[in-house]
Amino acid sequence: MDQRASLNDHTAAFAEAFFMANLLFVGIFYLALWALYFMKYQQTSSVGKKHLTQSLIASTISLTIFIAINTFILLTDGYASLTALFSLEVYFMLVVPLFLFVGIVGFSRAIKGMEYNCPLIGSFSK
Repeated sequence: MDQRASLNDHTAAFAEAFFMANLLFVGIFYLALWALYFMKYQQTSSVGKKHLTQSLIASTISLTIFIAINTFILLTDGYASLTALFSLEVYFMLVVPLFLFVGIVGFSRAIKGMEYNCPLIGSFSK
């Protein structure tokens, strides 16, 4: 990929933006992230590929945690209980900010065209 094409490649920034949006709108932007992966992975730069794979891994982890919490709620007391309130508050007060911080740092690096290795996730996306 030549220098001019790499300057116009915004796949890394879109991947990080979709990852952060997936934390708030669970599922919709996860599908958009997979669509971006299938449409742009072959044409993007190595930096874009790294950001895209890390965003997919992190989105999959956060979605899995969200589904596990909802399954736990459904199998125990249901949504109209203190268990549901506490479980979802733990998710939205602890898990989402941790992933959001990583997403913001990754997004700022993606805009600059720099590589970023997410903590714990970067080693899986080689």
